Amino acid sequence: MKKPLLVGAAGCGSIIVEFGLNLAGIAYDYEEVDYSDDSPTRARLLQVNPLGQVPALVLPDGKVMSESLAILHWIQDQKPAVALIPPPGDAARADFYRWAVFLIAAVYPTWTYGDDGKKWVGGDAAAGKALRDSTDEHRKKLLKQMEGACGAPHFLGKRFSAIDLYLAAMSHWRPGKDWWSSHVPKLLAAARAAIDRPEVSRIIARDFKQQA
Repeated sequence: MKKPLLVGAAGCGSIIVEFGLNLAGIAYDYEEVDYSDDSPTRARLLQVNPLGQVPALVLPDGKVMSESLAILHWIQDQKPAVALIPPPGDAARADFYRWAVFLIAAVYPTWTYGDDGKKWVGGDAAAGKALRDSTDEHRKKLLKQMEGACGAPHFLGKRFSAIDLYLAAMSHWRPGKDWWSSHVPKLLAAARAAIDRPEVSRIIARDFKQQA
């Protein structure tokens, strides 16, 4: 049987989908791309996802899914026992949707627009740096807001969820673990609880050798 193909980039948002696929026990093929504008694999990425972003999941029937949370829903549908998303009727479901969408709609874009700020301001280096600085500061405020809602040992308390997979990845990005440890220790603890799972830890070790 043909396997789904994950198009991704090391250390980027596609690792969140890798975590989910591994936890669900879904066999998949992986294609590494570099999404930068001058990359030789850029054309291939645009062919799969016109946004030029990872992850993209090519399903066995040829359909393409993008957006990490959508793909995690697909994983949940394929393997309900993985329990990445609280089921209908579960009291934790409303909290899951609130904070999962908060992560992808509010927190995640601070990297999207800040990583290469000048790209969004006509190539102006000074304006690009200002955009990066402002999005970095905004992200800190958003993470502190999440800290106030964080349970233990997982974000939703006793229930592990896809939110913890996002935290596992994001804790390796700006502003870095020292800041997380000082300002959002509960989020960092939830991230580390997710990383303790071998299906997650092996991807972290592969892509963040100095931080794992």
